[in-house]
Amino acid sequence: MNKVQEFQRSVGVTKSEEFNKKQLATHAINGGLICGHGCAYCSTPSLLRTHALFRDMEISSFQYFAEGGSVVDPWTAIRVGRQIGSLTENDMVMISTITDCWSPEAQKHNLGRKILEQVLINSKCQVRVLTKNAAVQNDFDIIKQFGDRIRIGLSITSPISKENIIKLIEPNASLMSERIDAMKKAHSIGIKTFGMICPVLPGIGNDPESYKQMLSAVLECDPEAIWTEPLNPRGPGIARCMEILDKNNHSNIAAHFDMIRNSTLHMDYVENLINMTTNIAKEINCVDKLKILVYSNGDGYRVDDQAVIWLK
Repeated sequence: MNKVQEFQRSVGVTKSEEFNKKQLATHAINGGLICGHGCAYCSTPSLLRTHALFRDMEISSFQYFAEGGSVVDPWTAIRVGRQIGSLTENDMVMISTITDCWSPEAQKHNLGRKILEQVLINSKCQVRVLTKNAAVQNDFDIIKQFGDRIRIGLSITSPISKENIIKLIEPNASLMSERIDAMKKAHSIGIKTFGMICPVLPGIGNDPESYKQMLSAVLECDPEAIWTEPLNPRGPGIARCMEILDKNNHSNIAAHFDMIRNSTLHMDYVENLINMTTNIAKEINCVDKLKILVYSNGDGYRVDDQAVIWLK
């Protein structure tokens, strides 16, 4: 991570129709604009193309991200405390949906814990925490106090056997083994968990053996449900992944990313992913927990869609 920009936003808690459709949350909390985990496939810069911050900095969101930049909002918890009281026990707030509140620059401000404290003390809403950083376990003490309201998930994007490869693409996130260990620790002390196997990366996680390893690891934590989804083709993320993999002698995996840049082949990748994940879930008797997120209305797909949430 090369540089961190602090930027005070006006938002704290936002209503999220998208995550409501995903059956994940009614509201969202994020700790900034771009997080410092630096995941090469990240599509967040695509959402920030016209943001005033980058215009003022005279740099595009894509270039800033490519140079290792992040944008954190240390004042997020203050606004959350003012806004969260309107949520009820029927609401579910998700921390985080776009930027990770336990990423390296957020940790320097203890941002994840401060947000959690505001949400848990000042509201009655349900809470879902999603992160790629095992540092969240430092806050298990407060999470344990409100265990009936909280679920913990750590994003799983590769099997442990390939964590050296995924580390190239997610350079500042925790190792996959560390994320799984954190989930197991949460489960062992009575904290509710949920699974987030996404994105399922081509050449890394979309073969049956790799996906089964990821799914089995999550199931050890008795998750209430498991969400999974294909890689979003939006923005330059696929090309970034290919470049990194090529430079690090993984051209064979880069070729899998290259294939899904074509819209027809991307549809084939999604179709195969739906059928493969559903079949594996059936095999190990957990299809009732699986939720496959697909940005389509289902037209043209030849799939067993019993576990699919069509988002369009």
